[in-house]
Amino acid sequence: MNSLITCFVSRRLANRILFQRVVSASPMSNMSIRRDQQPTSCFRSFSAAPGSIVVQVNTSAEKNQYNRDSLPCSLEKICGIAENMNSIKPGEMKDVEVREACRALDTLAHSINKNDLAPKDCDKRGEISWLILKRLMTEDNLFDPVNDVLLPIHGYPIIVDHALCHNAIKCMAQSNQRHLFDKALLILKTLEEHFIESQSKKIRPVGRSYALLLDAARHHTYLSDDELVSFVENLMTNASRQEAWGNNLVTINRQIFNAALNTLCSRADGSPRAAEIIQNMISQDNAPLDQASFSISLKAILSSKGSQESTTDILASVEPLLLKMEAHNYLPAQVTMTPLLDHLSKRGDLHEITRILNWMEDMYQRKGWRDIRPNRIHFNTLINALSKSKNGGRKAMKLLNKMKVMYSNGSNECARPDLVTYNAVLNAIAKETTSSGNKRSQIDSDIGERAESLLSKMEDGLEGDHIVPDIVSYNTVLSAHMNSHAINAATKVQAILQRMSDRDVEPDLLSYTACINTLAKSKTQGSAQKAEDLLRKLEEVYAVGNEDLKPDVKCYNSVIFAWANSSDSGAVQRACQLLNEMELKRKSGDRPDLIPDAVSYTSIIRSFTKQDNDEGVSLKKYILNKAKFNVEDSGLNNVLLLTQIESNEDSGAAAEKAEQVLRSMIKDSQNDPSKIKPNTITFNTVIDAWSKSNAKHAAAKAQEILKEMQILYEKGFPGVCPDTFSFASVLNAFANSPEANSAEKAEELLRHMCKLNENGNTNVVPNTICFATVIKAYSRCSTKGSAEKAESILRWMVSEYQRGNPDLKPNTICFTSVCDAWSKSGESRAIKKVEELISWMENLSASGHKDLSPNQHTYNTLITAVARSKDPMKATKALHILRHMQDVLSIKPSSVSFSNVLNACSFTHGTPSIRQTALKIAIVVLEEALENTAPNDRLNVVYGAFFQTCANLMQKEIEKAKIERVVEAVFHKCCDHGQVDMKLLSQIRRASSKQLYLKLFGNFPTFPNIGIEDIPELWKCKVRYSSNRHSTTQLNNR
Repeated sequence: MNSLITCFVSRRLANRILFQRVVSASPMSNMSIRRDQQPTSCFRSFSAAPGSIVVQVNTSAEKNQYNRDSLPCSLEKICGIAENMNSIKPGEMKDVEVREACRALDTLAHSINKNDLAPKDCDKRGEISWLILKRLMTEDNLFDPVNDVLLPIHGYPIIVDHALCHNAIKCMAQSNQRHLFDKALLILKTLEEHFIESQSKKIRPVGRSYALLLDAARHHTYLSDDELVSFVENLMTNASRQEAWGNNLVTINRQIFNAALNTLCSRADGSPRAAEIIQNMISQDNAPLDQASFSISLKAILSSKGSQESTTDILASVEPLLLKMEAHNYLPAQVTMTPLLDHLSKRGDLHEITRILNWMEDMYQRKGWRDIRPNRIHFNTLINALSKSKNGGRKAMKLLNKMKVMYSNGSNECARPDLVTYNAVLNAIAKETTSSGNKRSQIDSDIGERAESLLSKMEDGLEGDHIVPDIVSYNTVLSAHMNSHAINAATKVQAILQRMSDRDVEPDLLSYTACINTLAKSKTQGSAQKAEDLLRKLEEVYAVGNEDLKPDVKCYNSVIFAWANSSDSGAVQRACQLLNEMELKRKSGDRPDLIPDAVSYTSIIRSFTKQDNDEGVSLKKYILNKAKFNVEDSGLNNVLLLTQIESNEDSGAAAEKAEQVLRSMIKDSQNDPSKIKPNTITFNTVIDAWSKSNAKHAAAKAQEILKEMQILYEKGFPGVCPDTFSFASVLNAFANSPEANSAEKAEELLRHMCKLNENGNTNVVPNTICFATVIKAYSRCSTKGSAEKAESILRWMVSEYQRGNPDLKPNTICFTSVCDAWSKSGESRAIKKVEELISWMENLSASGHKDLSPNQHTYNTLITAVARSKDPMKATKALHILRHMQDVLSIKPSSVSFSNVLNACSFTHGTPSIRQTALKIAIVVLEEALENTAPNDRLNVVYGAFFQTCANLMQKEIEKAKIERVVEAVFHKCCDHGQVDMKLLSQIRRASSKQLYLKLFGNFPTFPNIGIEDIPELWKCKVRYSSNRHSTTQLNNR
């Protein structure tokens, strides 16, 4: 009836009725009546107009009834209250029901913490709060339940006040649902309009609501950068307007100000406007700034700076902010510098890091800011950040040495390294990679040795008496050996484990697990048994009561992996026995936690590809049946699929078989929902199989499966979502395809990827590999204009990276592929284009992009371009490029480099003098090639190119006779090196005079038609065949 009273009865009469209702519901002895008092909360009494009579409850029993600690904190219980409340007809809610609803809303807002809730429960909290507020508004005739819309606030609401509205706004804003967030904004807007019209003090916006909405907005990713920036601007403008109109509950205080800064900061990397607004806000003279404001602004400045921004420019932007901090009596602290150090050190440039440290020391000397002076906490931050960069371990060691020098010479006593510093350096070494991504190079095999060397110095006291290695130090070195893949890693970890015991450092489960994993990865004989011995030791220690050394499923899986990959007799059978042991211990109740998972089975299943005997086939069937019965895991099915692919020698047949398995999985899951559905990894495995297939229609098949993935995803199969790897595999299929227009199809797919990502698809992120693959496709294409298209893709990539997209950082491979495309284009401008690209790379490298330096492969393409030109002096020019590589750039040429110079000589045309010079160059280059080639170089290609040169330059019989001693000597050396292949036999025949050919092969029964099967095994025993794309191309340019 409250809403009816509000609508049709005068305010004085409404107050009198309200008074009578409350009095009749409570004992007179427990009440005192006061005039002209407006309560501050609707939970204690109903609000009334100024001058009316209000009831104030004073008894302790009544107070306890509203004690927040006694409120129901269960969402389910509050949900029940809301449902019961909504079953009451509008206008018929009793006072006790109103109080219960208000109390429930207060509980939702203040007693149930968002951080303690799962996302779905947080959404439920928001829905319930809206349900309760909506129902109370209905009582006050502020909501139309029929049309489900808010009504304009009129008169003086009896129930609803600003506290109720704020509680609901808080719960709704903190949910993840867009419609709740929008409704919260609508409630605030309604309150704003009502206050401006009526100046009502009972129901008006409060400042906390603005802060909550500003903070919540940054978590709503559906808002674009521009939309979010506009939202913050509008909300701050509205808050300022409320303050200007006299709403003393809304002031632009630090809470609102910092919430706005924080939200803008979250998009500063993608919106220059956001960074600009932050700068303007900080620059205001009356801005309510505190330490947090400056920290947020610093993060925003760093986020807005692209990866191309120099350290000097960044520091120039940061320094005025720190000076403003000082003006507000906030001195820069260690925590202030952390984001700056972390941001700049992630680039991994030690020279830039040194510049930061020098700047910090200079600011300390000039301003006296003690906490900004480089100290061990700053250095530790830098070292931790460097551990994520290329060659991070070596850089971390240099920083450690810098700290030691600064402390020892007295220039900075705050730079003394501690154990945390040393452990951070060990960690950087353990995680070191020499290339981006997950692939490791052979250089990384020494990370274990380097980490152990530092550990030994720590043990011997050479790093100071205060540096005593602890369990973290030893475990980090064990991890370094485990990651190193060095041949002696298994021996090293066992020795370190013993050293720990000798030094009273008790190994923990992580120590033993690292040792077991290292032994599991070792290919040495007996390593699997040693891994199992460590597992048994853990079992024994656990059996006597040491819970900390309880071996888990990961330990067992590592030992199973060790046996499954061991070459020892009976290894696979032993792996199966361990698997059975896990199952028996679980079933017996001794170890209920030992539940074999997908990893347990896949380690064994993958090993069966090595065994094709009857016993191996029998064991494979047994394990497969156990796996399918015990593990409902899509990952297991993906490994089974991969096993099918790897066990098939014909890549085309393997891809065909993999697709059949995929089709079967799709059909089974559609017929029986309980069956495991194929997921993204399953589809990607099949696409990848087609991309590596030699079948003619492989690219079309890969693209067909990708389209099928997209269709399934759009139909509501979230587990089958095409991702970056899906698209990258199809791009690779097009790059490897011999079909016409495959490069154009690859580019079309790449642009489709970019469009998807621009439209908000975060699963598909075009990266360097995707662009490099399309460039590779054009470099392999013989169609006219392909080189120009390859270069346009490269320039597009560079442009996107310079605009701040770190996923599209170009590398030397991308540039070299474009150079390769131009070198094989046959166009007259090919040499000039390759030279321009190399010059571009050199300029980028000089400006700080060291990973864009031209390398051996890059200059090989320039030699190829020269060799394919019609310049009669190309042999001399090719030799000049080779000398530039050797003498100026200190780049060691490969067999491909020498072969390309020989090709330039081979196809030299002109006067006898020019051809004679070309032949002399060829002889010199051959001698250098034989002296400087590495064991893995393909000498057969070098020899072949030389004989081809002799044949092309000395075509007449009389000319061949003049050089037959040279040809004969080189051929004998080729035979001694075991480098004679079928192609070389053809080339030696063309290069030899008739007399020399008879001398070399006259004793062979098949003379003059000598085949590879006719020659001695020693002549061909060391020939290496390679599919390397940088191999010498046979030139048709005569």
